[in-house]
Amino acid sequence: MNLYRQLQSFFTLLKTGEFSKGIRFAVAAIVPLLVTSQMGEIKIGIAMAVGVLLTSPSDVPGSLRRRVIGVSLSIAIAVAATILTGLSLAYPVFFIVVLVLQIFHYSMISVFGFRASLIAFSGLFAVVLSMTQVTAEGSILLHAFWIGMGGVWYLLFSLFFHYLLQRRETDQLLRDVFELTAQYLEKRSHLMSVTDEKREQAEKELFALQTSINEKHEIIRELVITRRKNFGRSEMVRKRLLIFMELVDILELGMAHPVNFSRMRALFVSHEDKIQHIQEWSLVMAAHLRILGQTPQNKFLNLEEGELLIKRRQAWKAYKEFEASANKSTDAEALLVYRNFLNFKEKQHQKLLSLMRLMKEWKGDEKLKLGRKDAAKFLTTPDYNFKTLQDNLDFKSPIFRHSLRLTVVMALGYVIGEFFAVQNAYWILLTTLVIMRPGYALTQERFKHRLYGTLIGGAVAISLVFFIRNQTVYAILAVISLVLAHSMIQRNYKTAAAFITLNVIFVYSLLKPNVLEVIEFRVLDTVVGAGLAFLGAKFLWPTWEYTLIQNFIRESIKANLSFLKEVEAFYNHKSALPASYRLARKKAFLAMGDLNAAFQRMAQEPKTEKKHLEEIFRIVSLNQEFLSATVSLGTFIRSHPTTKASAHFANYLSAIKANLQASVKNDEAQKEDLSEEIDRAATFYENLYQELLDLEKDESVEKEGVREKLQEVHILTDRLKWLLEMSEGLQKARCVKT
Repeated sequence: MNLYRQLQSFFTLLKTGEFSKGIRFAVAAIVPLLVTSQMGEIKIGIAMAVGVLLTSPSDVPGSLRRRVIGVSLSIAIAVAATILTGLSLAYPVFFIVVLVLQIFHYSMISVFGFRASLIAFSGLFAVVLSMTQVTAEGSILLHAFWIGMGGVWYLLFSLFFHYLLQRRETDQLLRDVFELTAQYLEKRSHLMSVTDEKREQAEKELFALQTSINEKHEIIRELVITRRKNFGRSEMVRKRLLIFMELVDILELGMAHPVNFSRMRALFVSHEDKIQHIQEWSLVMAAHLRILGQTPQNKFLNLEEGELLIKRRQAWKAYKEFEASANKSTDAEALLVYRNFLNFKEKQHQKLLSLMRLMKEWKGDEKLKLGRKDAAKFLTTPDYNFKTLQDNLDFKSPIFRHSLRLTVVMALGYVIGEFFAVQNAYWILLTTLVIMRPGYALTQERFKHRLYGTLIGGAVAISLVFFIRNQTVYAILAVISLVLAHSMIQRNYKTAAAFITLNVIFVYSLLKPNVLEVIEFRVLDTVVGAGLAFLGAKFLWPTWEYTLIQNFIRESIKANLSFLKEVEAFYNHKSALPASYRLARKKAFLAMGDLNAAFQRMAQEPKTEKKHLEEIFRIVSLNQEFLSATVSLGTFIRSHPTTKASAHFANYLSAIKANLQASVKNDEAQKEDLSEEIDRAATFYENLYQELLDLEKDESVEKEGVREKLQEVHILTDRLKWLLEMSEGLQKARCVKT
């Protein structure tokens, strides 16, 4: 089964943007080699290929401006690192000082975010590669110049493909979001019937999936909104922005359940077939989303809607049968919950149909509900202020600790390589560089993947070398492995490590006759470098996640509080949905994703460092449920006609907000006692619910508007009680010192 998944993942890769980027990288690196070899200047070609290698990591999806700046900075840092390292390498004592200063300073650039960390990697990578040969001063400067020219060539080559394939890049990201959203709907529907024993694992999988969705959403926002600012009249950009907005709404509706799962199981203990109808409807919607994502958007979609409509009819038919046979005294709440559930699914169904029509019949007349100025607010702008760097020059900063740790370990790797006269000592440093990460969990994972990948790659290379004795075949395999290694490095690091090893071995096989010796040293150096990285991450000023996760918890609670305030404001002053509502929702989703990711890292750390893991998981789960309940409340208010918000609603919200504020500050002392107001509000809603329920049962009373009011009161009562319960749970759980 594992082999099948690996093969499935591999064939999926061939359709992704990572694979096309891998091909572009390989072409950009090979072209200078081919041109210069014809001119008899192969050293220039090698230098330019190195320039391509050093600058390509920072070429990640995002706005064109940020990509150009990122690659340009990578070129500048790579050239500077090459010159500094090359000039100092002949003087060992002086070189150690230069090595230490460069590693630390380049590592600290990572404080400015993901793209900055890739720019920093270019500098660190350049330092290591510059150790491969000692040259005279003049040739060092010339070598650095051609590395810079290689970077410029890659930038121009990348820009050419950007303008040629920018639509395809956005479409690929949207396809990824279609797939991830489909997976989310599937896993969310399975949660309705999963047992308590398996619920924790299912929730963790959902956490990881939501984190991936958030990452893709951020990239698409940057791409589509930035392009809309520059090309506001472009039909292509407007269409994709509308598709993206519909996908976000579908995700929101997937998260919005009208009742918590434990309550639902209690209500439907004797009506499990009703839940099954909802699950089947959800799974068919997920399947249609997946089909939409796999279908070219510039062609008419021949998508069968039959099954989707059949499942919808079956679910509503089951409700009608349930309504006709239900015991009005014992099944009244279950009947109402079932109807509410179907209403939420109906909204999701309509969104899916809207998305299908948008992709089939786009005519450019759909109006965006988001102005340009409001859209710009949805972009996450990194803070490149010098104060950010200054604030992180502190031992409490994870990036500072990582920079210090990486500096010590790489300096130690260099000393070991020199002391034992290792044939390719820079391989030790290179392995350490690519494995070490700020957190222990990711370093440990990379340690395993790098080790396994290198051993697998070495074993495959030995097998091929024994059976193949042809330099042309080696060259072809070197190119293929280069493309696959570059394509897989973000998706599957273990497989990427295997292809990297294959590429290195086949390249050396073209230069040196004794390939088996190359394999031997490659594996040995990788083991040494990986061991140093692992030991350094564990024993040199490690940053354990339990010391950082409280910040993520705090930010997530604050984001949930802000989103709740937007829901309250919209209920009190119902009009067109303001951009501030969508912005608060986005921030709540992102903060929840960051918290989920932090918890996953914590769960992978050694048992001795998983302090209060169960309590933290409860907080994360409560936060996730709170967000789901807020989304559910907001979605209902947005999509249904509602009555005027009462003072009792405000009292409930005041108590909930007070609990969240106390949770943020981790202090209950200043919290106002609103228990009497809550009791009165609860009594009011219970009496109103019972009054409306009696009217619903009374056959002699006109039913117009009663069912809608009953639905509203039930949703409000259930949501408010659930939100209050979870806010109290968060406040109590936060009292645990973690």
